[in-house]
Amino acid sequence: MTSLRRVHPAEQERLFALGDRTEAVLRAAGFPVIVEPDPDDHRDAGGAVIEVDVFEGACGVWVDWVVARPWRDEAFRLLVAGDKENPQVRRQIAVHAAMRTALTAVLTAAGLTVVPSDDDTRPLELKVTG
Repeated sequence: MTSLRRVHPAEQERLFALGDRTEAVLRAAGFPVIVEPDPDDHRDAGGAVIEVDVFEGACGVWVDWVVARPWRDEAFRLLVAGDKENPQVRRQIAVHAAMRTALTAVLTAAGLTVVPSDDDTRPLELKVTG
């Protein structure tokens, strides 16, 4: 079994600082922000989710958009039932795409570098690299 290893402490410090800057930029722009880990489960309300991953292989600052839980649960139920063309599913896909574009624009305007995920476990997330 392979154990997870953290990146060097200096890199961890850089990533946490980048995560803090990412959070500050999005909050200043008016986005609701959820910072992982989120023990209070603010994902119920939706917003920009920021996760700082300090483990080798997947390390980075990751940003995603989640809609409010009732909408998310309904779209998931429809997808599981095979109803991919349902308007609710199409709306969720459209909202997510629009918010990824908006998040990228705001973070880039603040001088941060944002790239689409190249991690197959985070296919729809954005990676803030600096």
